[in-house]
Amino acid sequence: MRAVVLEGKKQLTVKEVPTPQADGNKVLIKIERCGICGSDIHFWDMGDRVGLIMGHEFGGTVVDPGSREDLKVGDRVTALPLNPCGKCPACQKGKWNACMPALKVSPGLYPAAPGAYSEYFLSHPAMVRKLADHVSFDEAAMLEPAAVTLRAVRVIDVQPGDTVLVAGGGIIGLLAAAWAKAAGASYIALTEANPLRGENALKMGDVDAYFDARDEQVVPKLMQASGGGFDKFIECVGVAPSVNTGLAALKNGGDCLLAGVSYVPLAISTILMTIKELNIKATLGYVDEFDLALKMITNGKIELTRFISGYVGLDGVQDSFDKLTSGKYGDVKILIDPSK
Repeated sequence: MRAVVLEGKKQLTVKEVPTPQADGNKVLIKIERCGICGSDIHFWDMGDRVGLIMGHEFGGTVVDPGSREDLKVGDRVTALPLNPCGKCPACQKGKWNACMPALKVSPGLYPAAPGAYSEYFLSHPAMVRKLADHVSFDEAAMLEPAAVTLRAVRVIDVQPGDTVLVAGGGIIGLLAAAWAKAAGASYIALTEANPLRGENALKMGDVDAYFDARDEQVVPKLMQASGGGFDKFIECVGVAPSVNTGLAALKNGGDCLLAGVSYVPLAISTILMTIKELNIKATLGYVDEFDLALKMITNGKIELTRFISGYVGLDGVQDSFDKLTSGKYGDVKILIDPSK
């Protein structure tokens, strides 16, 4: 089969690789759509996992149901991109996202566990979820980031009337704003360094105001806009200036949720945390939020396809990574269609 393989720093190549083989247990899926994720871009930027096939946001059709007796060939499905051990304390509590033994065997993270930037994919049988007939493959590919952000908004406990600051106009920031609005936030502001993405966030309709993250006066402007400080801050960028801006813009006793990922230590202003007695939390992935988000999508409670910027085949993935990191475009979510 054809797949997109990480060859080095900022270098992706489409290659012929062995097609995953049905083993009587795992579910073999033909990939119809796969999303390009910010964490994929981190791996591409670092280039230190040569041979990696990325991709963990997808929808497809069942080719072999493996051990899942409730599935049949041709069923439309998605899956949690996890491979939990089932034995550790986290798994015993149903917290698959905290299964440390699974990290090196979860799809799209290490070369030994191929992801869905490919024509076919093997999934842990317990992770596969059937799609209702009216749920599109586009929506299925958007489900994973929707679950990530739903967990973030739930953990930070956005309540009706809260003022919420979101850092980052990428797909995680946009979805965080969408869930915060659904939770009843009265005012949602977003900081973003790319003005095209900032303007795009306003067009999506969930954000009340966009502030240029590069503006030296951004903190006093945020404080004024929020009436003295935000109740909640959801950080979706993972860089120190973004985190510190948000901490400074929170009111005393405010809540900060770290959803952005950094692979290097960050210089965070702990004095802001102590002086304001801020509550700092962080989230990794999701637990029951994946199924909850799927239910809400199925019931039409949230519309995800509006965030999709475009589609490419496997041969267009390298150019898409270049585009998404150039700062010259407002694109936030590009989907891969392996059939193109």
